[in-house]
Amino acid sequence: MLTRDEKVVHKYLQNYAEPESNSLPELPRFDHCLVIPVFDEAFESLERVWQRIRDNYLVILVANAPRKQHVATLRLMQEATSRATNITTSGRCTYLSGTPDILLVDRCSVGNTIAPHQGVGLARKIGADIALRLIFEGVIKSLRISNTDADSVLPGDYFATSLADNDAALVFPFSHDYETGLQVPTLLYEISILYYACGLDWAGSAYGYTCLGSTMAVSAAHYAKVRGFPRRNAAEDFYLLNKLAKTGAIRRILSTPIVLSGRLSKRVPVGTGAGISKIADLDSPLDEYHFYHPRIFALLNEFLKTLATIWDTPGTFASATPAVQHYCQATQLPEFIAKQRAHYKQEIVFNKFLTDWFDGFRTLKFVHFMRDHYLPSAPLNKLGEAEFVNTDLLKDLSVLKQQLSGRLFQQAPGSVELK
Repeated sequence: MLTRDEKVVHKYLQNYAEPESNSLPELPRFDHCLVIPVFDEAFESLERVWQRIRDNYLVILVANAPRKQHVATLRLMQEATSRATNITTSGRCTYLSGTPDILLVDRCSVGNTIAPHQGVGLARKIGADIALRLIFEGVIKSLRISNTDADSVLPGDYFATSLADNDAALVFPFSHDYETGLQVPTLLYEISILYYACGLDWAGSAYGYTCLGSTMAVSAAHYAKVRGFPRRNAAEDFYLLNKLAKTGAIRRILSTPIVLSGRLSKRVPVGTGAGISKIADLDSPLDEYHFYHPRIFALLNEFLKTLATIWDTPGTFASATPAVQHYCQATQLPEFIAKQRAHYKQEIVFNKFLTDWFDGFRTLKFVHFMRDHYLPSAPLNKLGEAEFVNTDLLKDLSVLKQQLSGRLFQQAPGSVELK
């Protein structure tokens, strides 16, 4: 008889999984799996991703392109195939025996391309759905669907951390390589990611983690519960983690950082390449690149504390600071809370509802509301006003980045979940 989690996975595979997961060649057994979407990459650079790992694992490589005959991606497929010692094909999937073994998914040749608006989101979903199928059938032992990108370098201990019972996902520390002339833009971009996550965590948000598709591993059962990656060309990692945080813990682990490429790229509207490009285009990045104002996180902290007491004191927003009151009025929050309050009989259930409702997306909208109405974004030298930033470190971007990363990824593997 199937367990409850197995039933959830079975239902997902039957009703929501991509068709590639239903037509797989026969495979040997593996301890782990690694999903990598790949577009416009060379196979030689791709090999850097796994060069340090010695575990028994399968790489699920989803070669995708938005248009027919994308030369570089087709060449990568040919190169990967030419290095295999044994080849077995079923549908769009080809098993390539080698070091490591690769399950190559063709979504770039004629008739197999991916629509531009679905892009990397669909590519990740195809790979993760295949991984889910292989885990469900016992081909892959670990219950962890590991995800990364073609421009990362994974540490040798990448598979060392196992999922705890309540883990929906693991989030890994990371660091970027600096291309010549791009050290400052890359550091500023990386600091912005860490600073925002640290700010949310300090404010007491349950969504205080970094959201990078190249640095997360997902629980198979929780992945099925939220119906997988969204099919979108950007921010698919943010939206998946946002859903997963409502089903379990997003655990930031202390491990060797994943090294990411700091290369310029404008293939997608958001992400590392696009973010660094925008900063590099500024005349004076240190002065012109701005961050969310530190006091916004203090307002978020006030709002979350008020929200946590709403069960006992429904009118408590009336005593909040003017900025928080304005946000509540603008979003008609008191009326919404009163309506929802009447539906719940237990405080613990009501509070869980509020945490799920005021999620990472609504948190970002709160931050933008405060930025647009009260606290405009500020330059780097203003970050010292944040209680979670050491002002002495602002003079050295590398040290500031390390401090923020250390604060965020301070838990050891197996430690308690996030707030």
